[in-house]
Amino acid sequence: MVESLFAQPPVSADPVRVGDTVLALAPMGEAVSLGAFAGGGRAALVERVRETFRVDLPEQPRAVSTADGQVVFVWCGPTQWLAFAGPGNTAEGEGLMARLRACCGDVCALTSQSDSRTSLLLSGPQAREVAGRLVPVDLHDAVFEPGHVALTLAGNIPVILRQVARNPVTYEFLVFRSFAESLFHDLHVAMNGALS
Repeated sequence: MVESLFAQPPVSADPVRVGDTVLALAPMGEAVSLGAFAGGGRAALVERVRETFRVDLPEQPRAVSTADGQVVFVWCGPTQWLAFAGPGNTAEGEGLMARLRACCGDVCALTSQSDSRTSLLLSGPQAREVAGRLVPVDLHDAVFEPGHVALTLAGNIPVILRQVARNPVTYEFLVFRSFAESLFHDLHVAMNGALS
């Protein structure tokens, strides 16, 4: 079971809605960063994750999910990934960190990110326009689609942006917890501007 250091969510747990566009705090489960060791660690890490989780770690800005959808691996650089498991997806004593430590702890650095990251979901027919007001990324559906990832800024806030779904358009903003309230505010302002 994941133990959270923070009893209170970083932003209101109540979603905000402007028209049909919704901004909500997504429930965070367990988050772990993986950094492959030099000297062959990357190849060994890729192979072990493939054997254990049955996915190929992305080699470009993408996200991949396990077949059951319980674990998502997000590319963060040539030898770095973030792994996420939703709340309640693992049995007691079989958390994501434990599974990763058992399968690849000797070939990569593993760091818990569960208490340092927040996930905000923006969805609805205006989500692309709202996100486009803050991020310097081409979000046109011909070039940025479900599974695509961008390490970018939303205004002045560093985020990992991932498109989760096409219909309705849904983006996940992974942000450091200390910036979550500011990002939530900025997105809410952008939502109001997109529909005015």
